[in-house]
Amino acid sequence: MPDTTDADVLVVGAGVLGTSLAHHLLLRGAGRVTVVEAQTPAAATSGAGAGFVGLWAAGYADFFTDTDLQLEQYGIEFYRRLAERNPDIECRANGNLYLATTEPGWSKWVGPVLEHPLAPTGTRELTPRDVGTITGGVISPGSVMGGALHPGGIQISAGRATRALAASIRQLGGEIRENTPVRGLILSDGAVIGVLTDDGPIRARRVVLACGAWTNKLLRPLGHSLPLLRVVATRVVSPPSGVPDTMPTVMVPDLYGLWLRAHRSGLTWGNGDGYSPAYELDDAVGTESRPYYPELVDRLRERLLPGLRELVPAHDLRIDWWLQGIPCMTPDRRFLAGAVPDVPGLYVLGGDNEAGVTHGPGLGRLMAELVDGEGDGAEWLDASPYRLDRFAPDRYPTERDVADAMPARR
Repeated sequence: MPDTTDADVLVVGAGVLGTSLAHHLLLRGAGRVTVVEAQTPAAATSGAGAGFVGLWAAGYADFFTDTDLQLEQYGIEFYRRLAERNPDIECRANGNLYLATTEPGWSKWVGPVLEHPLAPTGTRELTPRDVGTITGGVISPGSVMGGALHPGGIQISAGRATRALAASIRQLGGEIRENTPVRGLILSDGAVIGVLTDDGPIRARRVVLACGAWTNKLLRPLGHSLPLLRVVATRVVSPPSGVPDTMPTVMVPDLYGLWLRAHRSGLTWGNGDGYSPAYELDDAVGTESRPYYPELVDRLRERLLPGLRELVPAHDLRIDWWLQGIPCMTPDRRFLAGAVPDVPGLYVLGGDNEAGVTHGPGLGRLMAELVDGEGDGAEWLDASPYRLDRFAPDRYPTERDVADAMPARR
């Protein structure tokens, strides 16, 4: 009987998760791999990412475990290798710097990073003076109590890295269909056998939804919905002001999760003031690839900027431009990777928990093993912590319920 399928595996979404998955499927020789993307690779949340890649499981985010740490270590090495072929992804091995501005901030955030049993070799405590030196004078020593440095962390351009993965997919013989929104799933006898697009149906043996904030829109007609909290996250970029590109990425948790890093001689930065759950905004969240909520930028300017000027007194912090994405959180802050229960042929890779760039390469490898093995399990890591069926149906009926269940960092 002739093969009537267009692909062996069809991946919906060309963000960092979808492109990582397709890349690893092709490396495994998983057959014909097609990625379908509503716009272009990295056009949505991945392209808005700040590009921090770190060992978050080693003291910063205690909901991550040693399994997640292995994903993080894999991601760092993966991007290093990718940068050897694609230097424009701007991979810099400057480390991750965790700072405290108060005694409680030190006790709650920085101390645990220094004392964590999974702390990488070379982790060290920094005095305020050390902080000023290692940041090239960007951070004022008088504004912090000190910090902890993870030396192995890197920073990349998340958008360029995703587009480099897309190019690799094509070089490996895969297909990416751009500007092809998926409108629905094709079913036969209860199994998913493809997707519907404006250009017609695309039939496949297996379909993986790696489309982030748009996942539940495709699942709901099948009677499924995953506990995903969509969050609009804002990243602002300041004008060039002589910031050295050797500066580590900087995290200041006691300033409502402040993060900042060098960006082409300027700074890119943000914190929780520039974030909002979808249910606090309007119904337009997720209707376009990139959200547009200038009120979140105004809130950053009003609430964060005065304190940030004390931390960074000598550099230009004006908001030159900004962009937003929609990361998706889960109730336990763990990822989603596996088969959709009771729907043969359908899988989901998602629940990035604002850590998709770091964990994307490892999750892509793990998911490729699950999909290529047709559910027989992964060879590399135990994938059971990421199973979709770990959440009972209807346990979290609304996005607000997901938010209420999420553990805080420490």
